[in-house]
Amino acid sequence: MRSLIALLALAPMFALAAPGKAELTGEAKFVSEAPVEKIVGTALTTGTIDIDLEAIETLKAILKVPVASMKTGNDQRDEHLRSDTWLDAAQFAEITFQTTAVKVTKPTSGADVKEAEVEVTGKFTLHGVTTDLTAPATLKWKENKLKITTKFQVKLADYNIKGRDGVVGSKVGTNIDLEVTLKGEVK
Repeated sequence: MRSLIALLALAPMFALAAPGKAELTGEAKFVSEAPVEKIVGTALTTGTIDIDLEAIETLKAILKVPVASMKTGNDQRDEHLRSDTWLDAAQFAEITFQTTAVKVTKPTSGADVKEAEVEVTGKFTLHGVTTDLTAPATLKWKENKLKITTKFQVKLADYNIKGRDGVVGSKVGTNIDLEVTLKGEVK
């Protein structure tokens, strides 16, 4: 009986040993640095993840950013951002990322709060163009609460985003820095 009670007491520590799924929500921060102007904005980010924290390299995720949720603090600039000259939210409503491979770069560490670092490769779709993208990510979890963070950069030309003549490179950076934070509960 004592061993059964001890096992039940330890059960929460092993709650994530089996594969689970989580709905993720969070925010993407984007930064455009150009000689004339620095633009900082945010966007809603959602997704789903299948994860086994005992075998992180098996992680599968799909992340989505609705273009309509992108905000820069300037309503007129936001309208331009969503227009057919830029991201064309009417035709390409979402920016997506779907994992194809995960490589563990720093194995799991920590006792109460665990952490691992990975390199995630996947299909990144922006403005109707899909490319292979690889980015570092950090996973932190405590019991069934999961947090994922990543930073990477995209080049506008790779996604046929041209804007108005002369704007990219002067008022809008040719590269956009992205920082994404997602949280979820693995069930």
